[in-house]
Amino acid sequence: MIIDIHSHNTSAAYESTIKSFCMKDCDTESFRSAQYMSIGIHPWYINGNDLEKQMEWVEKNVLNDKRVIAIGECGTDKLCATSMDMQMKSFTYCIHISETYNLPLIIHSVKTSNEIINLKKSLKPKQPWIIHGFRGKPEQAIQYTNNGFFLSFGKNYNEKSLKSIPHDKLFFETDEYTGNINDIIRKVSEILDTTTDKLIDIVSENAKCLFFNR
Repeated sequence: MIIDIHSHNTSAAYESTIKSFCMKDCDTESFRSAQYMSIGIHPWYINGNDLEKQMEWVEKNVLNDKRVIAIGECGTDKLCATSMDMQMKSFTYCIHISETYNLPLIIHSVKTSNEIINLKKSLKPKQPWIIHGFRGKPEQAIQYTNNGFFLSFGKNYNEKSLKSIPHDKLFFETDEYTGNINDIIRKVSEILDTTTDKLIDIVSENAKCLFFNR
């Protein structure tokens, strides 16, 4: 039962977590011991010297490691030093891998929501696109979900955005947070005036549909 779809937290529970990795993580104990994982090319860690090698690493692991159930994180970030041309090259490659191997895409987007939405409209991907660590306003949340995106919420978020989206578009994550995913879900259940158990049922069913029953 997956309830944490995106984590860099080495202590997160293996059986309920999708751990997120880039090529730089391949020799870590967290990578070796993960039960489920997503792999991608993070815009922060792109350079012209090893981008091709990162691309090869992603496809090799998709083909050879059955623990890989999603692509990402990958995407675009206007606040990082990597050129936007190089970011787009790596992102479109990850989209290609997502579509080729029928894997959901977990997206890192910083100040690029319009570009991401327009890209999805243009490419018309068949695989689900999930915005991880969503902190935007309700208007942006609604724009995303109206265009078929899923949203994943971590420790910090806009409470009105949580209340504005359909439950079948909802996920949770620890990301860099070293606490327990259940702490995040417990707080959200209070905001949404529901029980923790019901919310866990909702997001685990969403994860089951996206990552396992397709």
